[in-house]
Amino acid sequence: MARVGASPVQVAAPVPTVQSLQVFTFRGLKTTLPSDRIRNFAFGQSAALSSSELHRFKAHNESIVRGVGARLSLFLRIEFTLELLSLDSVTMPKFVDSSPPPRHMILFKIDPLRGIGVLDVPPPLALAVADRMLGGKGFSVNPNRALREVEIALVNQMAQIAIKEWCSAWKSADDLRPNLLGHESNPRFLQIGESDESFFMLKMEAGIGDCIEQMLMLLPVKMVDPLVRQLSLEVDSVKKERAARETSVPRWNPGFDEIKIPMSAEWRELEIQTRDLLNFQVGDIIPLDANQLNQVQVCLAGLPKYMGRLGSSGNKSAVEITGILST
Repeated sequence: MARVGASPVQVAAPVPTVQSLQVFTFRGLKTTLPSDRIRNFAFGQSAALSSSELHRFKAHNESIVRGVGARLSLFLRIEFTLELLSLDSVTMPKFVDSSPPPRHMILFKIDPLRGIGVLDVPPPLALAVADRMLGGKGFSVNPNRALREVEIALVNQMAQIAIKEWCSAWKSADDLRPNLLGHESNPRFLQIGESDESFFMLKMEAGIGDCIEQMLMLLPVKMVDPLVRQLSLEVDSVKKERAARETSVPRWNPGFDEIKIPMSAEWRELEIQTRDLLNFQVGDIIPLDANQLNQVQVCLAGLPKYMGRLGSSGNKSAVEITGILST
């Protein structure tokens, strides 16, 4: 029985216990932190390319894309235009936001490279390609319907040829082997990397018949990184070979053996007074500094090429070559 006027009994809520964990700081020191201060992070591979590497990668892809368009034109027996519009670095959320469904995204892997890539073929373009492969003209195809199973198989066949042509344009120590893994219609269902992982997105303008659409090729950075490094090594090797050719001594052409070149030896900067010059007569002697005998310039066709020292050889005066002039 409760007593009147007594204060109510207050029961304190249990305080949640925070577990402490031992961690290492960035300086390598061991410390203890509460578990609620520790966060999980997923480290993706960023597109850490220099401006020169990115320029080389884009320029090389421009050439490859034109080659892929020519290969598909031969396969489809109709002009298939393909041109690279841009090359950007994106994350998966950015790609999802810029690619609203429905789409026809073909997933592929290139052995032995890491990661999974995506070739995004817009449904209107896929329908036009399938119509051409089924014997049609590829013109005036209804773009407002879904792809049928047979059309998906035909478009995937075209994608296999395009990706194989893309791989053949890269020089790699290993044979690049593309394999199709499947297809997806909604980019939100793609599971090809972490949310913060970086990809290279190649945006291309494709045209067949009266259909012009934009194709996308999504490549993980970890997939193309070995290819970019190999491309940089090739460019550096070409530069070294060109520099070696420019600095190497040219080979002599035997056809020049009989050409006669006028040669003269002279002193430079001899000073004499004007009155002495006006009074010169036959037999006058011009005094020379003894050092001038060691500073004779030998000229070929009027151009100074060598330094020499005046002397004699047998019964003839001679000039001994002592150096080569740099200019």
